[in-house]
Amino acid sequence: MSYRVLDLVADGDNVYCRQHHLETCKDCDYDFKPLNTLHKSLIPINGNIPPPNYFNQNLSIQITKLKEDGNKSFKSQKYSEAIKSYSSAIELAFQRPFWESHELTEQEVSVCLSNRSTAYISCEQWVNAYVDAEWSIRIKPDYSKAYFRKGKALMGMKRYEEAVHAFEIGLEFEPKDESFINSLKEARKLAGMTDLE
Repeated sequence: MSYRVLDLVADGDNVYCRQHHLETCKDCDYDFKPLNTLHKSLIPINGNIPPPNYFNQNLSIQITKLKEDGNKSFKSQKYSEAIKSYSSAIELAFQRPFWESHELTEQEVSVCLSNRSTAYISCEQWVNAYVDAEWSIRIKPDYSKAYFRKGKALMGMKRYEEAVHAFEIGLEFEPKDESFINSLKEARKLAGMTDLE
């Protein structure tokens, strides 16, 4: 096994290539960004090992506040402001250190993505709405609201058969939900399918 000697310099809390003083240097083929990110994430613990199931409560409070701000803006029909708040909450959730529970990040991100999807639907930004709903589902496959929003986005994109499929999956989680039932009927009609009852 051969090792490559790295020509680097430590400057403050970051490591850079010595020759160009860059965190990511194509000329030297160095990428110190992951190392620097790891280092920054370890600074707050001051060398202490976090206890099992530790999570930063202040970060959770900030994420919840941003999500609630988004919800208030959405209810006031200020959809652009809602999108900004949900986006900030998502960015903040992804800043959790690696030792914190990934389930917590998944929950926060999937809810905010789904909420942002519905704000995009209200702005008729169908592709953005679809992408957010799809990622929310990938993170949390049993999240029924995300299937509903995916179906609505697909309806807006006039992809009715795919919308039918999204609503059908969502109905498996919420079999008596009138919104799903009515939206599924509408999607089937627009797709030219016979309604099965």
